[in-house]
Amino acid sequence: MVKVAVMMAAYNAAPYVGDALASLLRQRDAARLDIIVVNDGSTDATGGIVRALARQAPEIRLLETPNQGVTRARNTALGALAPDTDLVTFLDADDLSPAGRLARDLPRFHDDPGLEVLYGTSRLFEQTGEDPFAPDPRGRTMDIRGVQLAAGLYDYRLIRQVGRFDTSFAQAEDMDFMLRMFELAPRHAVTEEVCLYYRRHATNMTRQAATLRRDFSRALLQSVRRRRANGGAPPPPGLFDAKNLAEGAEW
Repeated sequence: MVKVAVMMAAYNAAPYVGDALASLLRQRDAARLDIIVVNDGSTDATGGIVRALARQAPEIRLLETPNQGVTRARNTALGALAPDTDLVTFLDADDLSPAGRLARDLPRFHDDPGLEVLYGTSRLFEQTGEDPFAPDPRGRTMDIRGVQLAAGLYDYRLIRQVGRFDTSFAQAEDMDFMLRMFELAPRHAVTEEVCLYYRRHATNMTRQAATLRRDFSRALLQSVRRRRANGGAPPPPGLFDAKNLAEGAEW
């Protein structure tokens, strides 16, 4: 069975982290899961919630660090990836993984052994309904093709080739990472399927609009400079939708 590592940085995510992990664990029949949770110095009950779940689910590995920010927390998770990992994905501690996502998407890698990236869409939502692991169908939602690491599945060797997250970014470290990934011209496929439920709430980091715009622009500029110097590839057409990015930021 394919081994899928899921990297999760968690900081003061007590209201959400239990559901985020449960949304992954219900897919354990589709893959050997290695869920690496980095508790980034939380001051709420995040650590205790994850520890309790880990006692029941050996798929969960909890790493405790002083507060260092999401970029360094992600690097901690990268450093903990097991060498027998096949595929890697991400999930933020306040988001949800759609039911059946792995069972639906993993066969794409079996059918095409050279595939290195499968990238899909994200569904923005504000609240769950009767199903605690899915957006409320009566609530406001929006599907976007944006910059979301959790919307992709990535070959382990490719992740290793990309390297670490750039700690000079307060935000848009995911954009920088993905630009560096696609500069390597990996074999990829784009799907219209929803691969992530992205929760919008008052404390989302991406609501810090000025910092996001600054770091987003810097990531793009650095990518252009690298490609001019080294001949790397630009992001493939259809991967991101600029209109979606703007609409999602304002949503």
